[in-house]
Amino acid sequence: MNKVWTRILLAAAAVLLLLFFSNDFGLIDIQETAIVIALGIDGAEEEEGYNVTAQIAVPASTGSSSAAGVAVKGASTVGEAISELNHETGWYPTLVHCKLILLGEKLADENVFNVLDYFLRNDAVEDSCLVAVCRGTAQETLQAQSPVNDISASAIAKVLSSEAQKTGIVSVTVLKNFAINYYGEGKSGFLPCISVKQEAQNQGGSNASPSFAQDAFAPSIKRNKWWHAKKRPLPIAAPASAQSGGESGAGGGEKSGGKDVFQASETMLFYEGKRAAVLNSEETLAYNLAATDTDYAYGSVAAEKDGEEIVYNLKMKISQKKIKLTFENGMPVITFRIRASANVIDTDAASSILDVAKTQIADETVLKAAEAKFREELSSVYGKAAISGCDVFGIKKKLYRFRFKEYADFKNSILEKADVRYDIRFTSLK
Repeated sequence: MNKVWTRILLAAAAVLLLLFFSNDFGLIDIQETAIVIALGIDGAEEEEGYNVTAQIAVPASTGSSSAAGVAVKGASTVGEAISELNHETGWYPTLVHCKLILLGEKLADENVFNVLDYFLRNDAVEDSCLVAVCRGTAQETLQAQSPVNDISASAIAKVLSSEAQKTGIVSVTVLKNFAINYYGEGKSGFLPCISVKQEAQNQGGSNASPSFAQDAFAPSIKRNKWWHAKKRPLPIAAPASAQSGGESGAGGGEKSGGKDVFQASETMLFYEGKRAAVLNSEETLAYNLAATDTDYAYGSVAAEKDGEEIVYNLKMKISQKKIKLTFENGMPVITFRIRASANVIDTDAASSILDVAKTQIADETVLKAAEAKFREELSSVYGKAAISGCDVFGIKKKLYRFRFKEYADFKNSILEKADVRYDIRFTSLK
């Protein structure tokens, strides 16, 4: 009897091993699946609804990274647009690898969660997906090309990397955090604002061509209830070397890698899902110094030395930051406490050999100038937040959690009525 059961168990184990090593449940059929790496969403221009642009990874003959774009216009919801990608092209879109959601500037004037709601409901989209807003339209931004011949979605993701956040250059937001702040007490949040700057031009007089096919972003699906677009395969990326060689052979000259640079130094504040204010690059840095996970930062300040105004470029290391809410005589007091060390890494004027040798030791006048500047910039950020009602510093959350007795009296007016104090101290690294 024991031998029979032993044989049965061995046979069952063999069958399970056979199924385990022969199944293809985790494989993606590249011939039938469109791997979406980024989604751009714009408000429809001439009709109600949304224009959704999907940047899709496609194979290239060279084996290098490339992408194509497919647009669905006039969809009433984002989910409907995603379905149209499958119905009209025959490719099944998968959002598992979608790492970027880019919103057009027009959507900032309405509640952006009208479109982001889809991604919260869809389990295929990761909570760590980057969310950003862009100047102009998302479709045009995704069409731009980085000078390093990179896919635009990947180039934007690099600009919004965690390293950039830690150095205070940009304020990065992921889907999870943006949703938490929106549904929290403050109903506020922020998104990095992407702009495209035309940087490098090609040499020889001909226009720089993108690294994928000329009509890579040309296909679009025009919605019409009386007819259906003809199904067609996604465009396959053409190697940049082939295009470059063909045009240079015609006398075009050597080509540059690209002509567009992505910048995210501005930050857009949102209240109840709508645009409330925009922070410039200096204000973004000040906000990061006070309220985000910034560890190191770079900034410039002007200070007088020997009767001459000199611009100092500083490297700052933040050792402590805290936003404290207290009450004095029944009124709220908000205190920003920042402790940082700094050293001079460059100036706009020639320095003595002694100053160069002691570059780790910042002069007291430079440190005071840095304190004054960032106090001014942080005050400007708070002013914009208070006027627009955007609780980007999480003051209402602190009021609700730690001073609930005063919550009913100040939940709608604490930003305007609070006495704001700035305790900012810079010291030298040595």
